[in-house]
Amino acid sequence: MQESRAMVKEHSRFQLEATKLGRTVTFQITVFERSDKSRTRLFAETQCHDALHFLLQFIVRDATDFDNLLRKFVSELEYRGFLASRYRLRTGRKWGEWIEIPPEGLPAPVPVAGGPSEG
Repeated sequence: MQESRAMVKEHSRFQLEATKLGRTVTFQITVFERSDKSRTRLFAETQCHDALHFLLQFIVRDATDFDNLLRKFVSELEYRGFLASRYRLRTGRKWGEWIEIPPEGLPAPVPVAGGPSEG
């Protein structure tokens, strides 16, 4: 009997700047891709500290794509009192241009025709 194993590999890297209590933190996040049978999921984690906590960990699991992972990460930041301001992706050996995150947050995802509907 053959055992199925999930394949894990690096998907991408990005940096995200967020502010809390007047202090700006630049998070550096490595995104991993896990392929298991017919589905692929992304996951990432990072950590920091602030004046009130020794260590804050941010863990995102089971994201369907990078946009979904970014939304989940920004949501975790907001829950812990951070305001995300901008992010940038790493392409090859260079960081891309910063992409601003509006104060009201990231825009809602555009539904895909024929995709699953929420009810």
